[in-house]
Amino acid sequence: MTEEEDYIVQNPYQPTEKEKLAIEELVNKGLDSGDWNSKKTGITEFKNHMREHMYYEQNCRCAYCRTELPIACCFLQREHIVPKAPHPQWMFEPRNLCFACDKCNNFKGDKEVLRNRYAVAYPSDSKDFLIVNPFLDKYSDHIELKDGIIYIGKTKKGRFTIDTCQLFRPDLALERAKKKMETENPDTVRTQLLALLSSLPILDEEKSKALENFGKVVKIYKQKHRD
Repeated sequence: MTEEEDYIVQNPYQPTEKEKLAIEELVNKGLDSGDWNSKKTGITEFKNHMREHMYYEQNCRCAYCRTELPIACCFLQREHIVPKAPHPQWMFEPRNLCFACDKCNNFKGDKEVLRNRYAVAYPSDSKDFLIVNPFLDKYSDHIELKDGIIYIGKTKKGRFTIDTCQLFRPDLALERAKKKMETENPDTVRTQLLALLSSLPILDEEKSKALENFGKVVKIYKQKHRD
């Protein structure tokens, strides 16, 4: 795992005065999850500024799979670490906001990630969270990238994160194998991928499809690098 992947966010987004006033207005009337979609200028600016700020604070990588996402062509999901539907009071809390890839965000959904779902104040300690928190946790303390391809949980929190965001999905393994191929022999990487896919809790059909797709990637790579 690279240093860029193994980040801890040090600087949550700090809203502008205009954004603070818009948020305060919603808080005063009583928050519900629908307020996230408010058309108030201060709210839309807050959401856009937060996402851009967090993109670079997170080294351009998803909070959960740590895959690098090109801002020019990927839709960056604004992510509530503690989901807003059951916990609307923290909807605009900067320490609860980051960005995630579309798939991790959707698989995580509204799953509970707090040890104490009845907490009154926003939790500030790593032990309060069931999931790896990009503000509080060093990723490599909880998740190992075996051969740089497959996610292995080292702790209960790591395993919860893998299961919740389905980091065992074959397209993620394929993407990491493609990246690894930039510095290693493609045939060696394919052999590693084949061995690692056998350990994933997915259908044989999905494994075969992943290998088939990687074969196409290798073919394109070899054509590009032909002497």
